[in-house]
Amino acid sequence: MWPVSARWDPALRHTYRPAYLATVIPPVGTPFPARLLSWSVAADRTSQTRRTAQMVLAPETRRALDGVTVLGGYIQLDVGIDYGDGSVELIPQGLFRLDSEDTQRPDGGISVQGYGREKVVIDDAFLVPRTERNSSTLDLITTLLRESVPDAIVVRRTRRDAVVRATTWERDRWEAIDGTDVSLARAVGVEVWADGRGRFVISDVPTLADPPVWTVDAGPGGVLVSASASTSTDGVYNVVVATGDASNGSIPVGPIIVQDQTPTSPTRVTGPFGRRVRHYSSPLLTTPDQASTAAHSLLANSLGLAAGLSFTAVPNAALEPGDVVRVDSKDGPPELHIIDKISLSSSGAMQCDTRSTKADDEGI
Repeated sequence: MWPVSARWDPALRHTYRPAYLATVIPPVGTPFPARLLSWSVAADRTSQTRRTAQMVLAPETRRALDGVTVLGGYIQLDVGIDYGDGSVELIPQGLFRLDSEDTQRPDGGISVQGYGREKVVIDDAFLVPRTERNSSTLDLITTLLRESVPDAIVVRRTRRDAVVRATTWERDRWEAIDGTDVSLARAVGVEVWADGRGRFVISDVPTLADPPVWTVDAGPGGVLVSASASTSTDGVYNVVVATGDASNGSIPVGPIIVQDQTPTSPTRVTGPFGRRVRHYSSPLLTTPDQASTAAHSLLANSLGLAAGLSFTAVPNAALEPGDVVRVDSKDGPPELHIIDKISLSSSGAMQCDTRSTKADDEGI
């Protein structure tokens, strides 16, 4: 969750005036504010490009290389609260590369679509197969990011690291960084994403052991509008078998087996759910401890997909996918949920898709 003042949460629970700021960052010239007619942002931690945005700018907004353009132009969007006493608190929602623009006629404004900075890295594929070795996985991730985004700020929110032995990636730069079995991030149990300011963050995979950052509650003074629960076993596994690929002649690692053994978990291996196994092999796994860390992170990302919750609530622009929230719907005991996706817009309530890794969260 983005840091906020002590005034933030009480204001969300009462009447407040929303505040928006769109700053156009052209490839030529200086940044300038643009008047927003409407906007929407989706932030999804299950997508390679975490943030996408749709905005309609006022028709008088300057265009071309010193204004709104898809030829290297960006927009920084900030959303927050006008407290009505002359003070405004804004939360960054994303630094978006503009990939499309369309003039709505007559005088309907300029419709633009933008993507978070992961998209810059994704588009910058390797020209030839790339072989790398490094004493630090995090250092190599930083190098690969800054080759595509030279001015990138990389924030490390993890202590996990490991030596990278010689590994080759064919074309996909983001495949080397995150999101696949041969990625650097997966091998050390972290994830890489661009935050609301366009900084690249390297963080641990979220779990329900993380403290909740916000309470989503119903009733007077509450923020919950509606909620719906769902269950599905699609993509759920409760056993991970991790091995180090020894195809380069090195000593093989593993198999290292981790299982869901939490007594209250509906997907525990000793329960009626049964055993559902995910095999994970990577040349980047060089020690049993590293294989165990990667396997536990994969398991944490899978469990709970069977217990999803979608809810609409008063918009909280400070929330981030991966945050843990406490949901109290008054229809049952409070539950802890990890947010996977957040949808915000200028025209309605916030929509969140979440998951929980427990059968219940009684006593929290």
